[in-house]
Amino acid sequence: MTSSQFIEKAADFVVGARSAQISDQTVSAAQEAFVDYLAVALGGCNEPVSNNVFSWASERSFGSVCSIIGRTERLDPENAAFCNAVAGHALDFDDTSWSTIGHPTTVVAPAAIAIGETVNASGRDVLIAYLVGVEVAHRLADVSMPHVSEKGWHTTSVYYAIGAAAAACVLLGLDHTTTISALGLSISRASGVRANFGTQAKPYHAGMTARNGLEAVSLARAGVTASATAIEGADGFLDCFAGNSTSYVKRIASLTFGAPFDLVSRGVAYKRYPCCSGSHPACDLMLELVVEHNLKPEDIAVINVGVSLLAERELICHEPSTPQQARFSMEFALAAAIAKQEVTLATFHSEVVADAQVRDLMSKVRLRLDDELAQLGFIGTAPVKLEIALIDGRVLRSSRDLAIGNPERPFSDSDRKGKFMMCAVRQLDEKAAAQAYDALQRFQTWNDVPTGLQVVCR
Repeated sequence: MTSSQFIEKAADFVVGARSAQISDQTVSAAQEAFVDYLAVALGGCNEPVSNNVFSWASERSFGSVCSIIGRTERLDPENAAFCNAVAGHALDFDDTSWSTIGHPTTVVAPAAIAIGETVNASGRDVLIAYLVGVEVAHRLADVSMPHVSEKGWHTTSVYYAIGAAAAACVLLGLDHTTTISALGLSISRASGVRANFGTQAKPYHAGMTARNGLEAVSLARAGVTASATAIEGADGFLDCFAGNSTSYVKRIASLTFGAPFDLVSRGVAYKRYPCCSGSHPACDLMLELVVEHNLKPEDIAVINVGVSLLAERELICHEPSTPQQARFSMEFALAAAIAKQEVTLATFHSEVVADAQVRDLMSKVRLRLDDELAQLGFIGTAPVKLEIALIDGRVLRSSRDLAIGNPERPFSDSDRKGKFMMCAVRQLDEKAAAQAYDALQRFQTWNDVPTGLQVVCR
């Protein structure tokens, strides 16, 4: 092995993970991510996109081993992971990694759960597989971001196919050679463009990526091979997605995996609002200003919003006409925060999107790239500056760097449970939702995942 080969290093890490000593603190961080994922998947499992992909997948399924969140039907691992990943991303309420500016858990967790069900894995085994998958994906981001996102790729579907594949390799106990092929094959499935934001294609990206990772593993197990230099080789991942340079190879040479895990060292951001994270600091700030100054829709003259490069590129729906588009609209998020004094699951409804008061407020929002924030580069935390001109002549000015839910501004215990219950009661009655939440607090102690999932999937 040469020290500059990413897949070789990743395969060493994946193969060694089954015998590695991983701290309880690290596993607990993974469990927190799983609980959040299962909440948003329960909330999103009956969204139109979830129903559409389930109908498609059920016609093509080649087995009935794996659970589908919110349904009694069961599918094969690849199609189960596909459906469950879509459900987790349907509301755009799932966690975000600033390492990738993407959504790790809604891809890697469904893949790990599906394979975990097929091998009767324990909860801890599934969590460790998830940790390993996310780690591999995030180390790939370390050597290629922010260039991939700057080029317009949807990073969720670019980075996490290799993460899903790595998680499956851990649970299946695959050898080094097969793991290299699985990881290499998964790289050929990296894809997804940001132009599809605001449509059902965005959650589909998450689903196709989970399925792609598992398909790569099944192909490798069938003997299909792939290059160990699919990342840094000529016309490899770095050439195609980021534009190669000697700095990438230098980064790979110094790369380490799991020391510590990225999920612990940098963490993930959990969402308070079911919409693009690019609007979340602005939502936090606006809701605070509404309370502090008792703002009413009729008080507002103009809202000037200074945003970062990332928010400008992601919040692409300036006059949304559907709930899907509204999730990618700064104008809608701020208008709803003022008119409804909240930004919740109920906010993203066709009646709210069409509400005359909300539409009027949207017309008063002026979005612009802020010169100072632009100098920060293509970062993922979406800092914002608000300037609110009021009818009475006053001007309110404030700014916010990070949304609540980031590791630096973490959720409280009540925040976590409140989000879970808000999502889960869309599928379960309140008592069952509370029982599911309690059961998931013990996920890492489950003896076998299939039995445990019966508590939370229906």
